[in-house]
Amino acid sequence: MSESAKGKAPRRALIVVDVQNDYDGGNLAIQYPPFRDSVVNAARAMDAAAAAGVKVVVVKQLAPETSPIFAKGSHGAELH
Repeated sequence: MSESAKGKAPRRALIVVDVQNDYDGGNLAIQYPPFRDSVVNAARAMDAAAAAGVKVVVVKQLAPETSPIFAKGSHGAELH
């Protein structure tokens, strides 16, 4: 462990991925586990992290407007 890391509290973050509409019946529909179950669990984890003072980062993928998935400005690219 480096000298600068000794004695410091760990820095943590919750990173949330795969919660865009294209995963919920869109061109990348998740079959299992059911997407809606995953979204509920992700929301619980996000609430718990926020309550504990842990940073929450939600990853949003974007592609060109002509892309079949995550097209910029499309419903599929929006967060669920």
